[in-house]
Amino acid sequence: MWPGVLVTVAVALPLASIALMQLGSVRMTERHHSRHDTYVVPVAFTRSLVLTMLFMGAMGLFLGWLCSSSVFVADPPEVLAFFDAFIVTTFTLWLVLTRYKVSTFEGHMIVTPFVGHDVVVRYDQIERMEWAGFRKGSGYRDLDVWVGGSHAVRLSALVDLEQILMSIDRFDVLPSSS
Repeated sequence: MWPGVLVTVAVALPLASIALMQLGSVRMTERHHSRHDTYVVPVAFTRSLVLTMLFMGAMGLFLGWLCSSSVFVADPPEVLAFFDAFIVTTFTLWLVLTRYKVSTFEGHMIVTPFVGHDVVVRYDQIERMEWAGFRKGSGYRDLDVWVGGSHAVRLSALVDLEQILMSIDRFDVLPSSS
């Protein structure tokens, strides 16, 4: 029973992510509409995760087959379990990253975080913004937004923070030394 489940995971999750990617809306890193702009995690990055899952699934099946053919001495279910763990972890990461988006409007933004419900932030209510975390590939760090004396949301540097900051247009609440 276990080898069947392990083979199913190695095949189904990569194919499901490909299907979800194809059936979903055409993901562009930036979408400009007449009344708002939407920013998501770069498509090249999420697509590379899908291709990595596909490659690791094929590699796991191939190495599992070689092990069952006595080319290698490892137990085929153990080999498949290793690759399946990688695929399940990558699939979860892919789902979380494709969920994240920031939509900027004239007076507010709506942030769909990696986990949790949407957060609406009005630009005129922002008290301060602080850089947080380490620099991402974009060259920016994440940006914490504070409203009403409490932390409202963290804008990830995986999206185009420069464009989002231009939309917010509240450079007076950014620290001057950063």
